[in-house]
Amino acid sequence: MSPLHQQRVDLINVVGRWREALAAWQSLGSDRDRDSAILRFELAYEVAWKHLQALAREQGLESVGPRQAFENAFRLGWIDDEVVWRDVITARNQAVHVYREAWAQALAERLPVLHAAFEYIEGFYNPRRRHSSIGYLSPLDFEALST
Repeated sequence: MSPLHQQRVDLINVVGRWREALAAWQSLGSDRDRDSAILRFELAYEVAWKHLQALAREQGLESVGPRQAFENAFRLGWIDDEVVWRDVITARNQAVHVYREAWAQALAERLPVLHAAFEYIEGFYNPRRRHSSIGYLSPLDFEALST
């Protein structure tokens, strides 16, 4: 399995586990489930930006950090709502500094909207969809070229 394909699988798995953590928190309302959802968000963020960085590198674009990786993905048409992704970046920066219960609660209440943005990335990987930014190949075909 190519590194890009493994990153894709990791992203799908992490976003799925985040979905589970959100569902648990929304149904049970426990602080532990809320905190788990926040941590899963942080992990999804890290996996997503590193994967987008690697994909953009294949297109000749370097990303030295998460903000630039998301900007490149937007420029390439891989993500479509720049405002939501700015909110994702802000929320992640807040997540690593959540020291108060009220902050954790406020962040957790925003997670379902943020999760939808990550679900869009999964939609980007529709294996039948062709993308002009990668030579009208499907993402899976494009990834296979790098192996």
